[in-house]
Amino acid sequence: MKFVRTYSLEWLDSLVSVTLHPDKPYRQKLMSSDISAVLEKVPVESLQVQAELTTQLFALNKESQVQHLVSKYHDALLNLRDAILSYKDNPAFKPEQLEGLDGLLQSCLEDLINFIEKRFGAYIKLTGPNAPLLQGRMELVQKQTATGDDRHKVLCTLSADQIALILRAADESQILKARSMNAVFKFIIPFLSTPHRENLSAAAVRSKAYNPEEADRDAAVAALQKIIRKIQGY
Repeated sequence: MKFVRTYSLEWLDSLVSVTLHPDKPYRQKLMSSDISAVLEKVPVESLQVQAELTTQLFALNKESQVQHLVSKYHDALLNLRDAILSYKDNPAFKPEQLEGLDGLLQSCLEDLINFIEKRFGAYIKLTGPNAPLLQGRMELVQKQTATGDDRHKVLCTLSADQIALILRAADESQILKARSMNAVFKFIIPFLSTPHRENLSAAAVRSKAYNPEEADRDAAVAALQKIIRKIQGY
């Protein structure tokens, strides 16, 4: 029988509230190898949270219990996302030393928030001064889902790993310019699909831009060389 954690956000919560907290000693002790390992685990953890939360919700019999659990996770994710945003104003945070971990984590938290709002938005209990803002956000998310915006995609014959390498190189060489590498992936990836996957996660694809396999690196280079030859023939 598969073990399901009681609190699925435990690892992400600890990462945000303890490990990356600019006022705690752990943030300054992070090595490059630690950051690389976390970069790989964040998207995996995000998918696991979705699976575990869905399992927990379907095991509940009362609507009040479902509403309580959905609202609890929704509030927790909003707090974690807001915490990451607040850290960036702290000089001790030094996001440039995190190799994009802060942006990837923020994107994954946004994906989880959107997942809950799309799948279980009817059960979210909105309270407090930000309730109208959250209600408007949820209505927009659900409207975008209903109109089928996700179906308007461009098929790319490269794999997600190869796409990630090309977008990372385009960002770092300043061919594509945005406020961050995270923004490049966030605004491009949702409009792409691959032969093997219709819906791509910006955060998951972005994580593949690090520690690439040689075969993916060679395939990305070959694709770019093919483009060069095509342009030279115009």
